[in-house]
Amino acid sequence: MQRQGRDPVPGGREEPFKTALRALRERLRDGAFPPGRRIAAVDVADSLRLSATPVREALSRLAGEGLLDELRGQGFYVPLYTSADVADLYRLSWAQLRISLCRERPRVGPQGCAQAFLEQDPVSAVERLFSSWMAETGSRVLAGCYRRTQAQLAPLRRLEHEVFADLEEEAVQLLALTVSDSVEARAGPIELFHQRRIAAAERLAALAAIRTAGARS
Repeated sequence: MQRQGRDPVPGGREEPFKTALRALRERLRDGAFPPGRRIAAVDVADSLRLSATPVREALSRLAGEGLLDELRGQGFYVPLYTSADVADLYRLSWAQLRISLCRERPRVGPQGCAQAFLEQDPVSAVERLFSSWMAETGSRVLAGCYRRTQAQLAPLRRLEHEVFADLEEEAVQLLALTVSDSVEARAGPIELFHQRRIAAAERLAALAAIRTAGARS
């Protein structure tokens, strides 16, 4: 039986397109594809045991969302950002989190367990923490915008350990804020988190370029 396209799959199995889209999102988030890397549909299809058609559809969807670059006749690439782009992505993340702290915004309560976050690596732990804070707003619009920004930042965030030696300590300090009832108490640490990375944007962009050169050699 041919497994491609978006036709319903018998037996309750996930449609190939959804499988490909989910897997690609996870790989982008986890930094499996470094910035500047070409993503070959055939290779992804082989790894997922799918035909290339649903994988190409998923890649096209991600390109439409701005998470990949599509170059005509060349395929799909993970964006390679300039230092200004990197700084702007962190500024955007910071701005979205600041909006989530608005006093007038109703909240839906804690959306996650700090102890569970600690069981992950520091980068993933902070990503989940910030996403949980965003989810507390109950705003689908704000949460959706934030997810997209974090997806764009994900490959860069996997390079942070080469710039900052204290990621684990930083994560523990941020996770400690989950026990506080004061949303305002989060503002300062969120600012510091993002300002450090904005200041390191040039170095992060350079590291991404080095990774890309290595992948192509």
